[in-house]
Amino acid sequence: MEKNGFYIIKDQFFTDMADPYLKGNKEGNRPHYYCFEDVRTEIYWMIPLSSRIDKYRKIMEKKKAKGRSCDTLHIAKLDNDRESVFLIQDMFPIKEEYIEREFTIAGNHLRLTSEHVAREIERKAKKVLGMLRRGVKFTPTQPDVMAILKKLGE
Repeated sequence: MEKNGFYIIKDQFFTDMADPYLKGNKEGNRPHYYCFEDVRTEIYWMIPLSSRIDKYRKIMEKKKAKGRSCDTLHIAKLDNDRESVFLIQDMFPIKEEYIEREFTIAGNHLRLTSEHVAREIERKAKKVLGMLRRGVKFTPTQPDVMAILKKLGE
């Protein structure tokens, strides 16, 4: 797997983990962003994407209006020239055996090529992961990543 690449996850992962709040495959059309790996456990952290820009932009603006940072979401333009929302709040752990294939457009593996954006997303993701490990809940529909980690054998 290539860091900063987008991947399609096997349906079996969603069956095995059975968390109702995992953002599913949408019939193999939802790409997930490979953010970083915990090399000691071979666990990869994946961030689901959404195309619902307006919905999440409003959420981000509300938080900023209250003087709060928004590390749980990130909007960026991808190399396919479309904006997507990185749902950092919904990131989850996975092992490579659950990766179906690369997410491709016209036969090319979609990757996040902006080093600046990749660093910013990783910074936010590591901050959010630290909070998740301390039991912080961002939304009522947040996957139980600690339970998924246990099932994966961390």
